[in-house]
Amino acid sequence: MKCIFTICSNNYLAQASILGKSLQQFEPGVAFFIFLCDEKNSQIDYAALPANEVVPVEDIEPELHNLVLKYNIIELNTCLKPTAIEYLFTQRKATNVLYLDPDIKLYAPLTELYSEFQNFSILLTPHIYTPVPIDDKKPSENTFLVYGLYNLGFIGLKNDSEANRLVAWWKEQTYKRGYFATAIGQFVDQLPINHVPVFFKGVKVLEDRGLNMAPWNLHERSLKQVNGSYYLNNGDKLIFFHFSSFMVDKNELPLMHYDRYKLEDRPDLKTIYAEYNEELKAAGYFFYRQFTSSYSAMKEEHDWQQKPLLKRLFKRRK
Repeated sequence: MKCIFTICSNNYLAQASILGKSLQQFEPGVAFFIFLCDEKNSQIDYAALPANEVVPVEDIEPELHNLVLKYNIIELNTCLKPTAIEYLFTQRKATNVLYLDPDIKLYAPLTELYSEFQNFSILLTPHIYTPVPIDDKKPSENTFLVYGLYNLGFIGLKNDSEANRLVAWWKEQTYKRGYFATAIGQFVDQLPINHVPVFFKGVKVLEDRGLNMAPWNLHERSLKQVNGSYYLNNGDKLIFFHFSSFMVDKNELPLMHYDRYKLEDRPDLKTIYAEYNEELKAAGYFFYRQFTSSYSAMKEEHDWQQKPLLKRLFKRRK
């Protein structure tokens, strides 16, 4: 069985819905799982989401409570990727698994990825393929030395001994030191993957630039529309776009993180960004964004309980 999955909390279900609908269009025979890094909410109709199943992470991780108290919600979501893959391999007998971030949308079938599994066990996409100008803009090449050479908005794994060895190693990394702590060389699940082509066999660093186009690689990629499909400047067909840090109704690129271009500088992106903006709203973006993760609330309460002096000071002020 082929499986594709994403992980998100309730507030990101609009993004996951768009991903799911694009999978239904281009990969209708593949099972799509949403692993919910949150408690289910009675206001949400999970059965209506475009997924084969919505699986709460508490159903697959018996030690979840300890992780909730250890990590913030971003760290927790990323920490659980290896666990979800392990579950799909062992409990669902998946032959291969693709992970996609919820803010990704498909624009073409994933045929190329599945063909790579004939010869490779592990599939990765680098953030960039070409040098970045040295101009004090973001991102620079050093950005990827800090946050990781490979973008973990995507990873592909075949259910074999080498991929399972990677999953076990990766899970230890994310469970023990999956922090957002770049000053000491840690960045959630992503930075350890720098070692994968050295530590493991059967690794394919994919070369198709139609995979994982995103705000951080715009210096080397532009788009054009031909007969309803998107193509890159080098002729590759756009397979999936990663709308990282997308700002609804702002009509702008995420300049806080990637300020090399404004949207006005990139007319090739205006249509695809406008389309995604409307799709997000139609998918219930403003409805889902109101929900604060129950796990965030648990951690905040725990952290507060660990600071009795601050609690006493706060009570005195009141």
